[in-house]
Amino acid sequence: MARIMDGEGLNTLKMWDNISNSELEVYYRAPTTEERTAFSNESIQRKRNKIFFRTSQARQKFGLKILEGIREGDFIIKKGSKKVSLASDPKSPNYDPEWKNLMMKHAADIVELLAVHVFEAPAETLDEEAADDLIAEDAEKN
Repeated sequence: MARIMDGEGLNTLKMWDNISNSELEVYYRAPTTEERTAFSNESIQRKRNKIFFRTSQARQKFGLKILEGIREGDFIIKKGSKKVSLASDPKSPNYDPEWKNLMMKHAADIVELLAVHVFEAPAETLDEEAADDLIAEDAEKN
């Protein structure tokens, strides 16, 4: 799959959640170059002769900025006496307009992991054998 560079497409991040012991899925947009730079600048700050590491704060702030949705059924909230799936899709009967705030309050670790994936490790180099394997795998799909 190609990297979408028009600023409009959604990407999917699948992750294993050790707390729920299940696979979760979140949807996000690609950050702009300005957001990438701001993330780096906010992660480590210098004031006079002191250096402050604000990695968690930067991950939460920028992870939340690019987070566009969650897979319905991956997160459960309590509404009254019932437990219901949290939905980010306004068309869902389980949609909660506060879904992003709920993610920050109860699942900031997921927001931070998204930021790590997108801002801190968006790409990696491949050795020649791994690259050949990926090319062969891609050729089989097409």
